[in-house]
Amino acid sequence: MNRSAQLALAGLVSFSLFSCSMLGAGSKDFVMMGSPHVPSAEGNARISTTDDGNTQIDVTVKHLAPPEKINPEATVFVVWVQGNTESAEAHNLGALKVNDNLDGSITAVTPLKTFDLYITAEPSANVNVPGGDTILRTNVEAK
Repeated sequence: MNRSAQLALAGLVSFSLFSCSMLGAGSKDFVMMGSPHVPSAEGNARISTTDDGNTQIDVTVKHLAPPEKINPEATVFVVWVQGNTESAEAHNLGALKVNDNLDGSITAVTPLKTFDLYITAEPSANVNVPGGDTILRTNVEAK
């Protein structure tokens, strides 16, 4: 094999290995456990590390009930993170974007590495503390 072919092959192998490593590099899936309030709801959180060392959270949910069926005052589902220390406060990551089939998703970033991740039905996307019952929950331990 000539030098050009060797370099081309080495480049192709390197690119292939890099591409494969990037497909699942550093990401981990967490199943979100449902509550009796919405027994059909399913959720998944894909956790990965951003280039600057933060934790990226990609939540997808299926089979939600309308928020007002869970809490009469609710209009939206809010996603929360809360550190695992006793004094940790919950932080609102934002509202789920929910379609007509009641499937939803959100992508958010937090500096936390270990935390509870949960979803509540709330009257507004701008609430500062969770007030509704938890619909889906998981505990995340990122690298």
